[in-house]
Amino acid sequence: MENLAKKRELHPVWFFVILSLITIILSFILSLLNFQGTSVEISPSLATTTSVVTVESLISMEGFKFIFGECINNFLKFMPLGTLIIGLASVGFGIKVGFFKSIFSKIAKVIPRRTAFFIFSLFCIVLGFSTDLSFVIMIPIAAILFTEYKRSQIVGMTMAFVSTAVGENINLFITSLDYSLIELAKSSVNIIDSDYVYGYTGNLFFIVISTLLLALLLSTMTEIIARTRPVRIGEEEIEVNEKNDKLGLRNSFIALIIMIIFFVYSIIPNLPLSGALLDTSQDLYVNQLFGANSPFVNGILYIVSISIVICSLIYGLSTKQIKSDKDIIKLLSNSLNGIGEMLILIFAASQFIAIFKYSNIGNVIVINLFNLIEKGGFSLILLIILSFIAIFVSNIFLTSISSKWTIFAPMLIPMFMKSNITPEFTLAIFRLASSVSSIITPLFPYFVIFLGFIGLYSKNDFSIKKCYKLLTPYFIATTILWLFIIISWYILRAPIGPNVYPVI
Repeated sequence: MENLAKKRELHPVWFFVILSLITIILSFILSLLNFQGTSVEISPSLATTTSVVTVESLISMEGFKFIFGECINNFLKFMPLGTLIIGLASVGFGIKVGFFKSIFSKIAKVIPRRTAFFIFSLFCIVLGFSTDLSFVIMIPIAAILFTEYKRSQIVGMTMAFVSTAVGENINLFITSLDYSLIELAKSSVNIIDSDYVYGYTGNLFFIVISTLLLALLLSTMTEIIARTRPVRIGEEEIEVNEKNDKLGLRNSFIALIIMIIFFVYSIIPNLPLSGALLDTSQDLYVNQLFGANSPFVNGILYIVSISIVICSLIYGLSTKQIKSDKDIIKLLSNSLNGIGEMLILIFAASQFIAIFKYSNIGNVIVINLFNLIEKGGFSLILLIILSFIAIFVSNIFLTSISSKWTIFAPMLIPMFMKSNITPEFTLAIFRLASSVSSIITPLFPYFVIFLGFIGLYSKNDFSIKKCYKLLTPYFIATTILWLFIIISWYILRAPIGPNVYPVI
């Protein structure tokens, strides 16, 4: 009976196919009902413009042209596709030659399990400035780390995904995200108070504390959950002579230091031949380094991947596992074995996400949610909680933080400032609320990458139900943590940044 129940559970591919069909039918119905929303935009000159956003029916001539005509383009342009292949090849190469096993086995001997999990979760959050790197590299690396600590690899990959997805909007450092969100909000702030100084460090204390507490929560939960889950037994390990292993790690470490020096020099401005990885068209260094057109951010996955390959290659040559150029190609190609199911999954997900975006259903829902909050006349803590819920729900349908903030800021900031809540605290609420539902929404592009990795480690019982069962405890705990932080900070009136408080 148990095996029959498992067979009946829905495979994630069919999950996305069904969601696509529902979206197509729903777009037709909502279009007939003239479901729409009025969006407000404020220019830097404080001119207010409104626009009506309507649902686009997919059961129409234009809709059919998009579904069938753009199908291949939607797949090829799907954000994580190319990065997944590069990341898997590099990490898989390191696994095949035993490079990662050697490193993590030594780490496991000196660092306690819970401490290692906390550091790893924190590292995933910090790397959130590059979603390609954090999702594509850190999820498979989590499986290797948890293998050495004799804990469930699936739970480890879940922790890596949740750490990165929830931590995408926060960090230990100021990044270009802070700059872009504040720039989008300045016009909305000036409507209420043209003299208000809105600084880029306004959320600094808040996001640092939130980052540390998130890593602590996720690592503690993971240690508890992983105890009861089975550890997958991998392929037979390659025996490496201890002397060669030490030699390989030493040589790899030397190569890594050289590469780190080279890349660090490439992000330092105003030195001879330096700054090659900076966007010199920007004035602020944070935007030069973390901006959308920064060579560092756009190339970080390749930088890390090539570094992994070089270090693994040196380790393999030193331990005599790689003896010819043919061995290198063979190991790299073997790293991509078994990803056919993942590619089919990505194809199905890319079609659903593209179809949903075309329909405009998400935008209309988000606009109406905030119009409802704005007209509700709520105040203080009730306003904060309801806004948190509205942002949280909206992120299920519209996962881009900048797109949501463009819609929300003109309504949310003036409304909160009239209730004596600072725009910095409004942004802090928005950042936390808009991150937590990324864990569960199928519209988040990297959600399908998580599903794919789980599929690689769940050959016999891979289903969408199993994936959501893995995510649910983290989702509930993180939501509670975020609400606790927001409400406690508001009640205590503690500073959220240098000379910035929750209330005006």
